[in-house]
Amino acid sequence: MPFATRSGRRIHYEVQGHGPPLLLLHGLLQVGSHWTLKGYVPALTDAYTVVTFDSLGHGQSDTPHDLEAYALRHRVEDALSVLDTLSIDRAHAWGYSMGGWTVCGLASFAPERLASYVVGGWDPAVGLPMAYAALEKQLKPGTSVDWFQVLLLGARRAPELAEAIDAGDLDALRLCMKACETSAGLDEALVGSSKPGLLYCGALDPYHDSMKAVARRAGAAFATIEHADHGGAWAKAPKVLPHVLPFLASVSRS
Repeated sequence: MPFATRSGRRIHYEVQGHGPPLLLLHGLLQVGSHWTLKGYVPALTDAYTVVTFDSLGHGQSDTPHDLEAYALRHRVEDALSVLDTLSIDRAHAWGYSMGGWTVCGLASFAPERLASYVVGGWDPAVGLPMAYAALEKQLKPGTSVDWFQVLLLGARRAPELAEAIDAGDLDALRLCMKACETSAGLDEALVGSSKPGLLYCGALDPYHDSMKAVARRAGAAFATIEHADHGGAWAKAPKVLPHVLPFLASVSRS
């Protein structure tokens, strides 16, 4: 079982396929192997060297009980640790939800390591607080909510997420979510990166309109996944791949 440790934190990773390197970054409560389970990796390995890893706090990677360990700068260090272990100088990076947050972090802290970026289901301008605000509209004013428990309840509807939650460290996962709450302002990193990019979002996801505006400002492509909410735009790989595959092919040729 391969691990990268150059960041000082042990990160479990896997490599499949041949071609230009493509780093896939999963969302909160997921693990790297879910990219394969949902059909993404099999569609990519003929053309790319696909690198997946368990983000800190998830799966086989370390699960520290220290909020600072999950800060975006350290998330970026963990991703670079995997690339460094594999002697990869630059990679295409594709992240969904929390993984999209980390891709924005790569654009902010290490743009020279990016060949291109794909961000799905994550608003670089406002981030997680936008999702909270959308959910709060469905509640009575003044209602106290533990958003982590709300997330767990919804995620358990997917068997693979229920399995990951049951096998995981809930204290570490809660810290992961807490770190994501300080996530605003990363749109400027995309705007200033000069890297080719694609953003996509479910039409029913509260992030949609803001993500579309960020893509326009950054000169990036944008795709709407019709009839999909936040979870749906992850689960429906057959609706996502027709947007991402042509984009990756075009930037891999350039």
